[in-house]
Amino acid sequence: MDITLTSVGASYNLKHRSVLGMLWLQTHFANDTWELICSGKVNLNRESSESLYSDATAAGLSVSMLPSVVLN
Repeated sequence: MDITLTSVGASYNLKHRSVLGMLWLQTHFANDTWELICSGKVNLNRESSESLYSDATAAGLSVSMLPSVVLN
């Protein structure tokens, strides 16, 4: 797994899970957002998440869009 997009309400939390995922994200986002991406503090709307998923998988990365899980 290179990148995960985990559902958080109406958005998806973006996290890199491998060096390849981290490098790919670094080449696709502005430098001023990189610190937030590294710390896992970036949430994307559904449309942006689906676009990132399509682009990253087309580039050969392994990406997972995970639903939120509620434990009772």
